[in-house]
Amino acid sequence: MSDFDDVIYVETDDKPVGPGVAPSGDHAAKIIAAEKYKSAKGNWTLKMTFQVAGGDYRDHNEWYNLWDPREDIKQISTDIFTRLSKAVGFVKQPPSSAQDYVGKGLTLTLKEVENNWTDNEGNERTGSKNKVLRYLPADSGGMSPPPAAVPPDLG
Repeated sequence: MSDFDDVIYVETDDKPVGPGVAPSGDHAAKIIAAEKYKSAKGNWTLKMTFQVAGGDYRDHNEWYNLWDPREDIKQISTDIFTRLSKAVGFVKQPPSSAQDYVGKGLTLTLKEVENNWTDNEGNERTGSKNKVLRYLPADSGGMSPPPAAVPPDLG
């Protein structure tokens, strides 16, 4: 008896398993996770996960070294984080919790770039990943925001 007696193969194609990285360009995105955590080196870091194009492409992670002890790294991260914050509506200052970013929509300008890495077995690998070039407010489809709700005339 085979371990696979009950397994029936199905017709398949050569498409990649799971979503790939987004092609270069502007993409609707939503922040689906935001976490402040301590890195392996002991520095506090903010990690954000973006769902790209409603999940049509691989989720994208960004790390913001807002508390880095090196002032130049901290300044660069703060500049990038400020741009993100303004794009999702936190114009004057960030909210009190990283969780307030979850669910916020925006448009990411992404560039597909080559990614080289070494896997756990020491093999050199090549693939692609996304790099964020710009954070923009969510695309309203060219329409202006809806007017403020006006209560119906009660008279």
